[in-house]
Amino acid sequence: MPPNYASTITTWFTSRWQRGPKVHIAPTARHLPVPAPEDARGLFYRGEVHVVAQQAPNTVVQTLAHEAVGHYGMRKWLGAEWPTFMRGIQNGAKSGDEGLRQLQAHIRQTYVDGKGNYQLSARQESDEIAAYAAEELICYQTGTLRPDRAWQKAFLATRGRLIREGLLLDGAITREELEGALFLAAKHMEAGLWSKAQDRISTFLASWGIIWPMAKFDPLKRPPTYLENMELLRRADQQVKDKEDRYMLWGGLQAIIGLVLIFGGIGLFILGVAQMFGR
Repeated sequence: MPPNYASTITTWFTSRWQRGPKVHIAPTARHLPVPAPEDARGLFYRGEVHVVAQQAPNTVVQTLAHEAVGHYGMRKWLGAEWPTFMRGIQNGAKSGDEGLRQLQAHIRQTYVDGKGNYQLSARQESDEIAAYAAEELICYQTGTLRPDRAWQKAFLATRGRLIREGLLLDGAITREELEGALFLAAKHMEAGLWSKAQDRISTFLASWGIIWPMAKFDPLKRPPTYLENMELLRRADQQVKDKEDRYMLWGGLQAIIGLVLIFGGIGLFILGVAQMFGR
C-alpha cells in the first residue's frame, strides 16, 4: 500500500499511546535502517519501530503489535526484569506449554539462513515468541490487544512478576501469563489508571524492601559492565539476607511473646492457687 495509507493506519493504532515508541514508515524493506530481507514487514531498532508500507493493512497492524508491544512495550513494562522473563519463556517451552511450543516451532522454521541454520539465541527466540504472541491478540476493530479473559491473565502476569522480583525465582512462564504480560505492556504504553496503580504498588513494595525498585530499562543503554553485574549480584544477595533477617527477627519476637504468655499464665495460675489456699 502507499506510505500515506500505512501512516494513517499507524496514527490510528498509536493514537492512544502516551508512552509508545517513535514509529517510522519505510516505503519498502530496502528503506529500513539496516539490511533486511525483501519480505521484511518491520523492525525494532535502537528503541524505535520501523514499519514497511509495502504490505496489507491487516499485517501493518500485526507488525505494529509485534514491534511496538512485543519488543518495545515488554521491555518498558518489565524493566530490569525483562531478561528474567525471557528465561521464563524458555523454561515454559521446555516444560511443555503447548501455546509456547507452537510459537517456538514457527519461529525455528522462520529464522534460518540460506543453509537452514537457525539464527537466534535463546533470549532472541523468547523475544520473538512474545512478539508473535502479540500479533495474535490484536482486535482489528479497536486496534488494541484484547486476549480472552484479559484481566484474569493480567492478574497471573502481575502475581508472577512480584514472585520473581520478590523471591528472585526463575520460574516457568505459561502462554496465559505471557498474554497477560503483553496486555499489561500495551496498557502501560497507554498510561491508563491500571498502569499508574501498578507503578504505585511497586513503589510501595520497594519502599518496604519486599521487592527492589524496578530499574528504568532503556533499549539504547549499553550492556552492564562486569563490575556493575557484580554490584547487582551483591544487592540480590543482600536482599535475600535482609529477608532472612526479617524472618529470624519475626520468629524471635514470636518466641518471646510466647514465653511471656506462658510465664504470665503460670504466674496467674500460681496466684490463683495461692489465693485459694489463703482463704
